[in-house]
Amino acid sequence: MRVDAEELDHERIQSEIVVVGAGPGGISTALEFARQGHDVVLIESGGMGVSETIQQLGNASHFDEARHAPMQDCTRRQMGGASVIWGGRCLPYDPIDFEQRPYIPFSDWPVAFDEVTPYFERTCDYFRCGRAVFNLHGFDDILQDSIVPGLPDGDVLSSDLERWSLPTNFGREYRVELDNHPRIRVLTSLTCTAIELDGSGTRVRGLTCRTSNAGREIEVVGRVYVVACGGVDTTRLLLASNRVEANGIGNHSDQLGRYYMGHISGRIARVRFSTDPRKTVYGFDRDRDTTYVRRRLTFSAEFQRQEQLSNIAGLLVNPEIANPDHGNGVLSFAYLALASPAGRFFIADAIRQEAIKSSKASSSIPHFRNMLFDLPRTLHFIPTFGYKRFIARRKVPAFFQYTPSNIYLLHYHGEQIPDPASRIRLGQERDALGMRRVDIDFRYSQQDVDSVIRAHRHWNDYLEDHGVGQLEYLTENLEESVWNQAKDGFHQVGTTRMSEDPAHGVVDRNCKVHGIDDLFIASSSNFVTSGQANSTFMIVAFALKMVEHIRTQVLKG
Repeated sequence: MRVDAEELDHERIQSEIVVVGAGPGGISTALEFARQGHDVVLIESGGMGVSETIQQLGNASHFDEARHAPMQDCTRRQMGGASVIWGGRCLPYDPIDFEQRPYIPFSDWPVAFDEVTPYFERTCDYFRCGRAVFNLHGFDDILQDSIVPGLPDGDVLSSDLERWSLPTNFGREYRVELDNHPRIRVLTSLTCTAIELDGSGTRVRGLTCRTSNAGREIEVVGRVYVVACGGVDTTRLLLASNRVEANGIGNHSDQLGRYYMGHISGRIARVRFSTDPRKTVYGFDRDRDTTYVRRRLTFSAEFQRQEQLSNIAGLLVNPEIANPDHGNGVLSFAYLALASPAGRFFIADAIRQEAIKSSKASSSIPHFRNMLFDLPRTLHFIPTFGYKRFIARRKVPAFFQYTPSNIYLLHYHGEQIPDPASRIRLGQERDALGMRRVDIDFRYSQQDVDSVIRAHRHWNDYLEDHGVGQLEYLTENLEESVWNQAKDGFHQVGTTRMSEDPAHGVVDRNCKVHGIDDLFIASSSNFVTSGQANSTFMIVAFALKMVEHIRTQVLKG
């Protein structure tokens, strides 16, 4: 059952399980509990659609716009959370991400990779992204094993895959089950403003919530509480819940809000392959389940340790579509469509803005000229891609254009080093419900930048050693280029970090807040390192692991 909290005629709600936040982590948590016979209240600040007024509740008071995207671009306060604006990329962390690597400071996870892998298949089910197979060697239905012929797996791998969901908007995909499940109550337009502890400080006695528009106070009480409202907002809620713990819940060792990470990404090179261009796998494959999968250039764990590289992946992408020098009618059509007033309806606005950025100022005329000279291909592309992108249930995530020159831009997406000085604090400014907004001090390090540059040099060496190609750098000053592109905020990792010892983190190996018996966190903010993968898939994998622990260890009595 789903109810708009503005219409409630009582001021106290009670349930066995209380989940705060209806993104992928919160919705999967609520469904897992309900399917196993537990009563659940799922609280969501927004409704089914986006509300600008409610969205503004999550704005930060201070942040560096050169390093961190605005919160309204990173998050969604509505059913489905960030999955509403998510592209659909699904991939897990790698085993090396869970290792305590001496050259990656503060990389001490309390859990091992093998403890999370049993949940990957069910995580794939939630995302509708097919089988939990993330390497070509696990397939028998995709013929070519490498991106180009003659490039074997070794220090560099070209067989690792990312999978793609429908893309799955959790609010829309699970709406019917959430609305009709007899054990689930969804309360929309209700914002949790404080977690209230009992006098001992070891248990939660309830949540103080306010209706998101009118601000009327409602108390929500449960037996177990799960906070799943995104990395920054989860951290903000814990910091703001300071009536018993003056520095905020979970901040017993001054770790709450620290180690804020995302990823370092951008483009500093193109790949010029010397192989048959017709045999370059530059776009998507589809497996036997019709799921879209995509290959990446990565490094073996042994090579990462040997060269002390942070984890990173490289992907072949189209040339900059905003620069008409590419001479491609399809790319020019894509640019004009995304740059038009209707462009924001095609993809998430943050992705659109990134796509239409240009390093070269130009008018629309050269783009129309490209379309005219490339008219047959452009006219064929429009209806074909339109059907695959907007009508088919499993939508093509993007498009890639074949280049007879066999030259492709290389996009990198890498791990960010944990840094306790990169952090979130409460600011003095308050939102419309009276909650203090956050100040974000998001920092990259020289090690982040250096590792990106060294990774490209190793990729180049490997391609040259096997006689299949080489990198061509886009600029002479690689360091400056990497620094200029270093920006995130979409993958909010590390600020409620997991630890064995309460002195070194906020939550334990089961995502329970240290020292509080009934409070759990389902968020990428728990993650100790950021890896090369975006965090969405692992949020749900850890949520499923957490639910099993709560059911078998906490609720057993």
